[in-house]
Amino acid sequence: MFTRSTTLPLWTLALLLAATQSPAAADTGGTSVDAAQDDFHPGLFVDEQRRWNVHIDNDLLVFSDKDRDYTAGAAFTLVGDSARHHPVSLSEALGWIDGKTRFDALFSDADEETHALEIGLLIFTPHEIADPEPLFDDRPYANLTYVGSTRLIYDPASPTAYQSSLIVGFLGLPMVEQLHRSVHDIVGAEKPMGYDHQISDGGEPTFRYSLSRYDLLASSSRAGRSYALRLGWGASVGYITEANVELGARWGTGSTPWWSAFAESADYAGHPTMTPRIGSAQVDRVEWEFSAGVKLRARLYNSFLQGQFRDSDVTYASSELNHLLLEGWIGVTALLPNNFSVSYTIRHQTEELETGRGARGFTWASLSLSQRF
Repeated sequence: MFTRSTTLPLWTLALLLAATQSPAAADTGGTSVDAAQDDFHPGLFVDEQRRWNVHIDNDLLVFSDKDRDYTAGAAFTLVGDSARHHPVSLSEALGWIDGKTRFDALFSDADEETHALEIGLLIFTPHEIADPEPLFDDRPYANLTYVGSTRLIYDPASPTAYQSSLIVGFLGLPMVEQLHRSVHDIVGAEKPMGYDHQISDGGEPTFRYSLSRYDLLASSSRAGRSYALRLGWGASVGYITEANVELGARWGTGSTPWWSAFAESADYAGHPTMTPRIGSAQVDRVEWEFSAGVKLRARLYNSFLQGQFRDSDVTYASSELNHLLLEGWIGVTALLPNNFSVSYTIRHQTEELETGRGARGFTWASLSLSQRF
């Protein structure tokens, strides 16, 4: 279960981000976008679109009383040049790694770049949270508190976009246990009693570096309605190490560019809602967008189940995990005239563990609130 009190460390960091932002004004003068360049990107040019986004994942958002597996997550994101230059941004480190991996050579001709800065918290639990003993046939307790930077490069005239992300954080911080118990005490729910057996109990640093390529397969805009179909390829190394491929579709009356984040597979946390430096002007009516997709993962390593270097009471060997995972999602977004948007997405993932009580697929939902300014 995840409630407002559980997110105290997250919102403290979020307030720090907001308080230290430098003011920036956007010039909204414009030139019309060539529809041949991007059928899913009609509207007027603006110099920069900045955005904040609050993203919440919870199994309770699917109107279920289950409190297990990926039970909760939350993230606060800033998008725009201010995210790149923020004091806690990892953009310089991300750019250095992109150079060392030669990833940036792939998009040397691209002329547009946008950045996001995200802070977040993830919580995982077994099914029987009131049991203080280690549960060797269910998934272990685990949590991650993190800061991450994302860089997206694209050319409005090209059907290809590239994205890289760097996340650093801590597994197993003790404060999450205290917050989780306090919240359950307040609402009268069972207290989680097994945190002594969580992954990396006491705290352990971790990281993840991710690369993605997106290709526009088809798009059209006609009579105020648009659709886009895209193919995505990705890989990551760190606390989640995997390769993946996804197919996603979006359609509706909205004007979101095809390469921006779909209401998509979440990697246990929301992809930042990336917006362009040049993009559509403020809408004058409510617009609706629907999205759906599937993602196949070939996962080599998952620290939330296998642990890291620090000893953990409950861990699983690679041979006890399913390494091919399938995700599916369907979502809806309302874009409001005041540049505010609301998204709701339901997601399902196949089982990660091969045997025991933890060998189950799980479903959760996401709620995202976003404001462009």
